Amino acid sequence: MRNLITSDVFAFARLIKASGVRGELTATIEKLSELKDADLRRVGIDTVLMIIEALAEKNSEKTMYEALAPVLEIKPDEVAAMPPADFFGALKQISEENDLANFFASLSGILGKI
Repeated sequence: MRNLITSDVFAFARLIKASGVRGELTATIEKLSELKDADLRRVGIDTVLMIIEALAEKNSEKTMYEALAPVLEIKPDEVAAMPPADFFGALKQISEENDLANFFASLSGILGKI
């Protein structure tokens, strides 16, 4: 697994657009400045789960696989085939190893242009 890089911002922007959770994500990002570190990890996990739920409703989970595959350093179909425990473990690891609060704050600036 690698850390998030700039190209991930655009992959996640496409993910946010496909999921239709822009408004909810914006509200979440606005609250980040008031949270403690432990809460930030939880917000990161909750945000990713919110996106997953929205993608499932729109039958566009492929977008999630395509966004996560480069970060996990595997192919999108390998993301799709992961056991659920491994998938959620990977999401947790991404959350813990990256400054998701800063990542989503930066992403929110881009989302305004989509």
